[in-house]
Amino acid sequence: MNGRERLGWGSAHEQAVEGWLYARGLTVEPFGQALLSEALRDVLKGDENRSLLRWLPDFACWRPGKPRLFLVDAKHCIGAATPNHSIELRALLASRMTMLPVFYVCEDGKALSAASVLEDGDDGGCCPECWKLALDDIWGRALPERCPEHARRGRLGSGTPYALVRRDRCISLDRLFGTVISGDIA
Repeated sequence: MNGRERLGWGSAHEQAVEGWLYARGLTVEPFGQALLSEALRDVLKGDENRSLLRWLPDFACWRPGKPRLFLVDAKHCIGAATPNHSIELRALLASRMTMLPVFYVCEDGKALSAASVLEDGDDGGCCPECWKLALDDIWGRALPERCPEHARRGRLGSGTPYALVRRDRCISLDRLFGTVISGDIA
C-alpha cells in the first residue's frame, strides 16, 4: 500500500473517530496538520530539524461546560488482524510536547493514552535502541529516519521507529469518553 492509499484510509478513519467522539457529546475541533497548509506540511516532511509538529494529534476535544482540553489522534492499523497497534515514536514524543492528555483512537473503537505507553513501555516495537532513544531525547532528533532493525529484518512499511502496544491494553471509548448520547456511531 502506498502513502496516498494510507492517507485515504487515514482520512476515512479520522472522520469515523470524529463521529464517535461527537456522538459522546464532545466538542471536536481539527488540530495538528489539519491546521496547516499543504505547502507547510510538505516543508515539514523534509525539514532537517525533524520537527515534531508533523506528529501532533488530529483533534482537540472537550466536553461543553468542562474546561478540560485533551487531544485525540486517529490511529489506523492496516493489519487489523494483528494483536497489536503500532504508534510512531515521534507521535508519542509530540504528545509529550503538548503537555495535554493525548489519546490514540484505533479502528476497533478502542483507545489508549500516550502517557500509558510512555510510562508502561511498549510491547515490542521496532527495536530496543529506538525505544531508548525516544525516552532519552524528548525532541526525537536522535531517532533515525528509518529503524535499522526494521530494514534488516526485511519488514514492509515506512520503517519509521514505532512502538507496539497490545490491543488488550486499550480502553473502550464508552469507558474513556462516556456512552453515546447522540447520533449513530457506525
